[in-house]
Amino acid sequence: MLNRILFVALIIFGVSACQSTGVIPMGHGTYMIGKKDGSPGLGVSLSNKAEVYKEANTFCHEKGLKVETIKVTVSPAKLAKLGSTELEFKCVTTEQ
Repeated sequence: MLNRILFVALIIFGVSACQSTGVIPMGHGTYMIGKKDGSPGLGVSLSNKAEVYKEANTFCHEKGLKVETIKVTVSPAKLAKLGSTELEFKCVTTEQ
């Protein structure tokens, strides 16, 4: 029974660890997205960073705009610590 509870807890942790914060307005036309990296291993996950940028691009594209990065912070995974990516951005007009 204890093994089953531990297994379910690990699955819930793994699924929730990978979730994005979604787009969060920060004021003055700036936004932020944060995402923990749930993939195993040490170092930086490029797929996690790519997923954050995809979410920002989708958000801006729906407004007919494109992403302008203000700041990106990538924290690598370490022993017993998940990595993360935080993106602060603006949606700006596309240059023709």
